[in-house]
Amino acid sequence: MMRAYYRDLYVLFRHDSRAQEYFDHLPAHVQDRISAQYRQIDSMDQLERFAARYHAPLFPLEGIGGQTFLPPPVQP
Repeated sequence: MMRAYYRDLYVLFRHDSRAQEYFDHLPAHVQDRISAQYRQIDSMDQLERFAARYHAPLFPLEGIGGQTFLPPPVQP
């Protein structure tokens, strides 16, 4: 199957509704990071790669006694 290339993320959305749907279901922080680099995303494959790269947690979680806790807030 031939891979389709587009000028940027928003052109991809206009031509591939499943790319828009995929993007819309990503967490907001992932959408923000992808949107900031929209010119580098020229295909559905590229969108999926960027999403996988940015889908890591924003901060580490600690497991204590089988429970997960957020780290304490950083004090300025």
